[in-house]
Amino acid sequence: MVFALVLGLFVTASSLAQTAQDYRQQALDLSRQKSWEPAVEAYRKALALEPNDADTHYNLALTLKYKGDPQAAVEEFETAVRLKPKWADAHYGFGATEYDLHDLAAAEKEMRIAVELDHKNAGARHFLARVYLEQSNPSAAAAELRQAIQIKPSAELVFELGLAEGQMGNLDAAAAQFRRALQLNPKFAAAHSRLGVTLRRLGDHTAALAEFKKAVELGPRDAESQYDLGMELKSADDLAGAVAAFRKAIELKPDFEKARYNLGIALHAQGQNQAARAELQELKGLHDFRTRLAQSKNLILQGVEALQKQKIDDALELFQKAVEESPELATGYYYLGVTWGRKGDAARALAAYQKALELKPDYAQAHSSLGLLYWQQNDRTRALDEFRQAVMDDPDLAEAHYNFGLALTQSGNPEEAARELNEAISLDPKYTEARIQLGLVLGQKNDNAGAANVFREVVRRNPSFAEAHNNLGLALLQGGNAGDALTEFREALRLKPRYAEAHYNLALALHQQGKEAESRAELEKAYEIAPELRNAARQ
Repeated sequence: MVFALVLGLFVTASSLAQTAQDYRQQALDLSRQKSWEPAVEAYRKALALEPNDADTHYNLALTLKYKGDPQAAVEEFETAVRLKPKWADAHYGFGATEYDLHDLAAAEKEMRIAVELDHKNAGARHFLARVYLEQSNPSAAAAELRQAIQIKPSAELVFELGLAEGQMGNLDAAAAQFRRALQLNPKFAAAHSRLGVTLRRLGDHTAALAEFKKAVELGPRDAESQYDLGMELKSADDLAGAVAAFRKAIELKPDFEKARYNLGIALHAQGQNQAARAELQELKGLHDFRTRLAQSKNLILQGVEALQKQKIDDALELFQKAVEESPELATGYYYLGVTWGRKGDAARALAAYQKALELKPDYAQAHSSLGLLYWQQNDRTRALDEFRQAVMDDPDLAEAHYNFGLALTQSGNPEEAARELNEAISLDPKYTEARIQLGLVLGQKNDNAGAANVFREVVRRNPSFAEAHNNLGLALLQGGNAGDALTEFREALRLKPRYAEAHYNLALALHQQGKEAESRAELEKAYEIAPELRNAARQ
């Protein structure tokens, strides 16, 4: 069941700072046009000016969610509810996004808060019921669904109440709810299908068959409905109809084992023994393939764990066994490449990555890792091609955008580098390395205000990060703000007293303010810690 979060963007009061409000209005207009990327950028500009505006964090969270970036959305919802703890819609959006990320405990917590703050929030009760169903607590789900139906009845809510009743074994009640859902929406294919299953379990095969036929008519591309229809036709001795339904189910879902097995049985009952044997042989092949695949995946998981523990030789042995067990599995070759790379064998790493890509040409992580390998070999043209291929194959892989951004920076293309690094941050807001590199790139472009904004965000997220304070200080100093730069350099030194570069930069800032004695003292501290700084030109 696919759930859509239906929330409106919250329009803030016009009494706020005009420049931030301009950005917000621009973002709202872009969101209405579903231009998600520019809308996100506009909201972030508004937050750079007013970082504690809860409504903007909320709207940015919704935009990120609709854009398909739930991880980034969670962080913005988190900030919104921290700034405005009694905002039911924000908790609802937060919980719905956690549900998308399959964090049921977090989703339940936020939905409970939303319901406590707004008892008539049918959407929150709906999501809460879904959480309970997935947690095998159908009675709690049914209670929430009944209340949601009272608030805002819909075929979908009634259908889910039927599912909850069915999980509790209340088949008559489940059938009643499915029929009620169909009264509200006669073309609800899933309700016809589940009503058919329920009637079959109640022993009413004639009515069940009628429901399965209706489900298939309304949803002809649903493999499960075709399978259920086939089973009911087979039990009614309509072998020709059953065979046709099972074949359709397999066409829609080629690895549908139950359908293949029952197709084999139905063909055998028709006397088509050769065809029956072929289907059952195909079923055995599927079983064998899945067994080997499961064994290979288990070996890969063990290998990844060994890599994390720096047991390189153990990892290598496990990945080699995985590719021997399932030579068609690209993942095994990918990790084999990673491991050979860790061992410093570039040739074998290259061969493994190329094999992974031969098996799966759109394997973004393999393209990105191969790009790094080419970069280390100073083959920049091939490296850039691989990085570009990686972000095209998987535009949601933050690491690929980061690697591409770094390579573009070092290739003298700061504009495109900034775009890639921004994309990496959008996909993973906690990607500190990407933020730092973005700040450095903006500094190279003489966008000191932009660099300062980036480093401010790094400092906000990591207040004990001395290097971030130093970088923020440099951006401020280069932007002509020596006073605030002094504050950042001093904070860096409080956190890391023997930080030579911070002493040196503090000396530069003091020099700009005409405080020569203090400046010389800081220079001497810097030279004492790092004598090589004596060769640095004083600005």
